[in-house]
Amino acid sequence: MTANKHAPFTRETERRTRRWFPWNLLRPGRGTAKFTRKPTDESAPKPIRIGLALSSGGAKGLAHVGVIQVLEENDIHIDAIAGCSMGAYVGSLWAAGFNGQQMAELAAELDTNRDMLKLVDPIFPPRRGFIHGDKVEDWLARSLKDASFDQLEKPLYVVATELDGFARKVFHQGDVVSAVRASLSIPGILEPAVRDGVEYVDGGVSDPLPVDVLKDRGIDAVIAVNVIPSIEDLKNCRLKAQVIQKNKRWWQQPASWLNQKLNYFAKGNLLDILRGAAMGSQIRLLEECSKRADVLLCPIVCDSSWHNYTNYEEYIQTGREIATAKLPEIKALIAACDHSKTLNAK
Repeated sequence: MTANKHAPFTRETERRTRRWFPWNLLRPGRGTAKFTRKPTDESAPKPIRIGLALSSGGAKGLAHVGVIQVLEENDIHIDAIAGCSMGAYVGSLWAAGFNGQQMAELAAELDTNRDMLKLVDPIFPPRRGFIHGDKVEDWLARSLKDASFDQLEKPLYVVATELDGFARKVFHQGDVVSAVRASLSIPGILEPAVRDGVEYVDGGVSDPLPVDVLKDRGIDAVIAVNVIPSIEDLKNCRLKAQVIQKNKRWWQQPASWLNQKLNYFAKGNLLDILRGAAMGSQIRLLEECSKRADVLLCPIVCDSSWHNYTNYEEYIQTGREIATAKLPEIKALIAACDHSKTLNAK
């Protein structure tokens, strides 16, 4: 007797069908565990992250290179970098993979005043600045190429200041070169930089030591490097300079009078006054920024001007000396962070 193809749908057939068909997949909340991400354990300890904040400061910011060399030599890991102006330049190179020795070699390429002139593209008449900044941007692109922030080896935050309203701007996306160029735009000296239709000037105007930039983004502890002297430092530097000047004989400085009359960058002339005025406001901001750092390093050099890049060896050496002196404090900070991580894990 042949089976009826159209046999009635009996209870036995229904039971067999239910066993065969994956009904659970059609019911919300049932049978879906293997298709969903395992929920994270909110109580699990998060790794302690340490950041490095690098201040503005013109050529003296090359002291940041000396600090970085000491950190590398002692295997001190940094999870993120924030910098403004010269600190943004040094920080961007480190984030891009340059080590401390390679950065020193780059600095050595500008060891004469003639080399420095390669970066000068004067504006005439100087309506919005004395230098266009295109050659500065070309110099940055030599090292950083067309790198974007997401291609860097370390997270980097670059601080600039919006010209319209002077609000702080933190760059963390897009191309790195234009962000650093914006952060380096010293008001009155470099023409304001334009990025995405917005004009920017030096990051030091709004945040000369970006400690908060890192802490606001989840960095637990910050090592800050400030190369801008305090008011007390400036007084001591001025007294020291007066003593040195007094001890000089007229034949030791035959061109000083002529230099004072013709050189816009000479001590006490227009560009020096512009830079000094900008630094005066930054000093006040730095007092507050420094308080929020977990470890503060101040490699201060008195006997040189902010644009004297030919003195790079002294700046780097000063950075090394301060970082070496502060090494016990830095290691204690790291040990405290590791201890905190261990306690959280228990």
